Amino acid sequence: MNRRAATGSLLALTVAVLGCAGRAREERAAAERAAAAEAAASADEPTALPPNSPYVVVLGTAQDGGLPHLGCEKECCTAARRDPARRRLVTSLLLCDPRDGRRWLFDCTPDLRAQMDLARSHPATRVMEGPRPALLDGLFLTHAHMGHYGGLLELGREAYAVKGLATWLTPRFADYLRTNGPWRLLAEEGRLDLQAIDPGRAIELAPDLRVRCFRVPHRDEFSDTVGFLIDGPNRDLLYLPDIDKWEAFDAWEPPLAEPGEPANGGIRTIEAAIAAVDVALIDGCFFADGEIAGRSMKEIPHPFIAESIARFAALPAAEREKVFFTHLNHTNAAATRGGAAWKSVVAAGMHVLDDGRLFGL
Repeated sequence: MNRRAATGSLLALTVAVLGCAGRAREERAAAERAAAAEAAASADEPTALPPNSPYVVVLGTAQDGGLPHLGCEKECCTAARRDPARRRLVTSLLLCDPRDGRRWLFDCTPDLRAQMDLARSHPATRVMEGPRPALLDGLFLTHAHMGHYGGLLELGREAYAVKGLATWLTPRFADYLRTNGPWRLLAEEGRLDLQAIDPGRAIELAPDLRVRCFRVPHRDEFSDTVGFLIDGPNRDLLYLPDIDKWEAFDAWEPPLAEPGEPANGGIRTIEAAIAAVDVALIDGCFFADGEIAGRSMKEIPHPFIAESIARFAALPAAEREKVFFTHLNHTNAAATRGGAAWKSVVAAGMHVLDDGRLFGL
């Protein structure tokens, strides 16, 4: 080999070595960032709540079918059957006010019995007296898909037989329950006291605790679909478990508001909803396209978490920090804590919601 060739070979080898070293440094830095984000995600889970202040308990974070899912023999579900820590109940929240012991349920799921067991100690000031004490002080329902109202059957005469339970829902949803069996018995027998909600009109639970709703586009076969804004004394929380694509919300025209009222309670985009609160629990049903084998995902439109990560990348870090993805399908890889999909959410400055999480208001 002549001197020129040897010099060229040495130069190429040097560049290759430096390139490998550079990539190694980048990979280490990326790993360190991911580890730091993961540690922060674990560290931000509250261990205590402010005394005498309302709070929310997350009773479930799964899509309507839960995790594990009926008939699923994939690793996502077999692992959850082996390890109870990987199981997820269907999406629901419990709003608690320890100042007087009252509590309200958001969405009434097929997992209601297990969720009421989890809710036994919330709030600690609640007094349960008599042979059949009131389970709740009210219900807020987002829409008429199975995972969000299927548990109402547990409140009828065959089961707990509640009496006059205040139930807030859209007028169309209320009409559906009143006119269709088996739900209409709940209204006819006075089990549920159906009360209509409309965007822009707040339900006052206490002078410093209110609930508002806003409409969103979704597969509204039997009812409208809403998200809820919970306004607390110190912090506000968004609950939006179901919606079509974010772009569909951008293009959607909500019903006309009353004169002088902002359309749809002032919420016209997901960014506006996030900006209006301190904590945003939003639809993260699927992680990415193609995760449902043998079925077109256009039939079940939801924002993919991967799409949300890309869309929210332009938001300030403080806005992304508010976001928690919920309503996770059993196929959603982000449901596995510490997995690659979960880490990608954390690295993007957001969170995957867990059952049992507490949020002070």
